[in-house]
Amino acid sequence: MSTPQIDENASEAAAEGTVLTDVLGPHAKVKILVALLSENDRDLNPTDVSRLAGIDRSTFYEHIDDLVAYGVVERTRTVGNSQMYRINRDNPAAEDLAQLEWDLLDCVPEA
Repeated sequence: MSTPQIDENASEAAAEGTVLTDVLGPHAKVKILVALLSENDRDLNPTDVSRLAGIDRSTFYEHIDDLVAYGVVERTRTVGNSQMYRINRDNPAAEDLAQLEWDLLDCVPEA
């Protein structure tokens, strides 16, 4: 089974300018979570997560173990030599984070 490709020509990382990064700040962990939430229906490799988060791969590796330890991110499988990750939908905190994003979007005034 092949992994769908992320649009490399996207002008902006998915984590840039989101309500969660606005409220929680532009920390790399927040950006990783936002990236994974934006693709919550599939698992991603570190390159795709880094691109969506707008961070370097080395920064991804600095923080991913913490997010896995909290249980909000899970390792899913290995494709080739690359570990795949996804938001842990079974974790109440991850679900709360997704709900927070939806609740905050309800508070944003229409442009």
